[in-house]
Amino acid sequence: MASTREQNLEAAHTGEPPPETPSTLEKSRRPLVILLAIIMGVLVYAVAFEQTEVSLETITSETRQESLTRILRLLARPDLVTYETEEDIVSTEIAIPCGPSVAGSGRLTITPSCAEPGDTVTVTGTGFDAREDVDIEFVPDSEFAITLRLADITTGPDGDFSVEIELPDRTSDDPQVLQAVTQERIGSWGNRVEVYTDANDNGVEDDPILGDSGTLEFELSGNPDAPAVALLNPAAEVTQFVSVGDSFEAVAGVARGQISIPLEEAATTNEGEVQVVAIDGGNVTIEAAPGFDLAGWRASLYDGTTGEPVTSAATPITDTIELSPRISDTVETTWDKILETVFLALIATTAGLLLAVPLSFIAARNIMREISVTVTNLALVLIAVPIGGVAGLFVARGAQSLVDPLGDNWLGLLGSLALVAVATFFLARAGLPVEETEIPTRADKVRRGVFLVLAGALGLVGLLLVSRLLQLLGNGIAPVLGLFGFLGTFFADIGEILDVALSLIAALAAAGVFANLASRLGYGIRSRTPRPLLRTLNAVFSALAGALWAVLIAQVIDWFYLLQDPTLTVWIPAAVGALAGLLVSWRGMAKGEVDVGLSIYYAARTVFNTLRSIEPLVMAIVFVVWVGLGPFAGALALALHTAAALAKLYSEQVESISPGPIEAVRATGANRMQTIIYAVVPQIVPPYISFTMYRWDINVRMSTIIGFVGGGGIGSILQQNINLLDYRAASVQMLAIALVVASMDYASSRLRERYV
Repeated sequence: MASTREQNLEAAHTGEPPPETPSTLEKSRRPLVILLAIIMGVLVYAVAFEQTEVSLETITSETRQESLTRILRLLARPDLVTYETEEDIVSTEIAIPCGPSVAGSGRLTITPSCAEPGDTVTVTGTGFDAREDVDIEFVPDSEFAITLRLADITTGPDGDFSVEIELPDRTSDDPQVLQAVTQERIGSWGNRVEVYTDANDNGVEDDPILGDSGTLEFELSGNPDAPAVALLNPAAEVTQFVSVGDSFEAVAGVARGQISIPLEEAATTNEGEVQVVAIDGGNVTIEAAPGFDLAGWRASLYDGTTGEPVTSAATPITDTIELSPRISDTVETTWDKILETVFLALIATTAGLLLAVPLSFIAARNIMREISVTVTNLALVLIAVPIGGVAGLFVARGAQSLVDPLGDNWLGLLGSLALVAVATFFLARAGLPVEETEIPTRADKVRRGVFLVLAGALGLVGLLLVSRLLQLLGNGIAPVLGLFGFLGTFFADIGEILDVALSLIAALAAAGVFANLASRLGYGIRSRTPRPLLRTLNAVFSALAGALWAVLIAQVIDWFYLLQDPTLTVWIPAAVGALAGLLVSWRGMAKGEVDVGLSIYYAARTVFNTLRSIEPLVMAIVFVVWVGLGPFAGALALALHTAAALAKLYSEQVESISPGPIEAVRATGANRMQTIIYAVVPQIVPPYISFTMYRWDINVRMSTIIGFVGGGGIGSILQQNINLLDYRAASVQMLAIALVVASMDYASSRLRERYV
């Protein structure tokens, strides 16, 4: 390395300034700066440890270690398969306190064989299966059939175990029983066995398959004076609600809100299904086709005088026959919920995508910074937009008043839609001629504008007709399609969405039309008005625009805070807004134009950052209050957060595009929209796909969290199982989440590899 003197000589020879070298003072300060940085780092992390209460003392607690070990072992054994089991009980006697002689057991011994309450004894077992779960239970000498669980252990590789237990405070003059209980699995995957489940708790094996007689009598607990029975199918739907006496409305229970049918009138209902044919107190007789499977059917007994159910839950009619082993109910529930989670995330991502793509351009600095308008145009557009929005709402109401008389009349709706479509086509054709034979006059332009406005209004009517037809179609075909009934529901939902969104569409369309007319009017005023008069007009228009928008903002604030004071919500905002408008007018006239692009850019960025700062969990709580519990609330919350997050990512990608194609397209004379389509969009499609797939992956994981507050998805049952300490079931849900996330990561990587 060259010395400092050599570097200075070389610099003098070449004519360049000598390289700067650190001074002696700077060199002496460097160790001090490093020391201070280390001290500050130590202080910062010391405060961080204090605030987060970092402490490792608790991990030495034996109780916490045992609990952690138990939970981890349960999580490692997900509840994927259900085996029916039989109990194998090995027991021996113990005297508490010492006194009576006790009989020993060859497989289970207690040392010592007698002791005082609270003493510790050693229980040793032999001859069990290797690594078998064993429950140590104490059966006290009592008139009640109770057992006390003392320990849960696992045998060793040789099938033996030894455990110390503390005896309970249960004394008796006679020997008491200590037993080791194991569960023996029934069947195997190579030899599955049918096992009865005593679903109705009557202690008898009831065949769920109806016999040749086609009738079955069963008993429900209770004996009301005016009995009624609600019959539920395996899908928990009330198929019959019959009463011995007069009809009444159920005020609670499974049939809440339903009106009972007198028994003598119920014979013609539910043909081909299960029928209630007799009710005698709590004794109920049902009838169905011989061979009908009653597994999963339940019944609830009601008191017709009060409308209340006699018992809190419906009772199974018969036992059920299950195969052992079988896929567990936890797996089936998890499968349904994980599908719900994936499609919840899909709907949220799609809705967020549709909002984020157009918004991303107004949040891109390189696109918006060159947008500027004259003061006249800006003021008139600001005045016209709210007026157009209100006009659009009136048009939407008018369209609804035209369509509502048609009701559910298919022919009327279809005929009206055909007429509207034809009229809209010809009006649009008149407003936008295919070929110009001569330069249009001012009257021609006005006439064409009127035609286009009428075509737009008729288009809204047509859109409303389409929404009503979709609702009728969906509701009509859903019951007919059976397994594919969800397609009918989908069409009905799309029609309902169009119906609800009609007012918004009309308001936005009318606001756009009025803004365009205002812009044209502003151009005409600027081109024909002397500058002194133009200054005055700009001041008036700007003051009106500022006052109008200030009052609108004040009305929103009044809605939130209920100020209900015209001085605070009308007059003061109007004065402040007018003053702000005058300032904008004065500054705009001085510069020639107003840079509205950057103002829109900063406003959009502020909105996106605010929405992203609110966690979807909080949004889900609000939407649950609005639309109720379920995945729809979760989808809305995730969609709102997704729109803000994707808009930010998309806009940053737009800001980082190469400016070369933009300059090349502009050189051809293209306008702003053409520049975006041909120069910007081709550069952003690949990263947009990548960001969208990544956001879907995020939404799948986030949906498990919003399920904790009722936002649907797998998070709801995950929280339920954790609260119930059912870690084996929770393990199934966590495994499903991991598999779905991994699968989506693989799929997104393949898509990025192919299209990005």
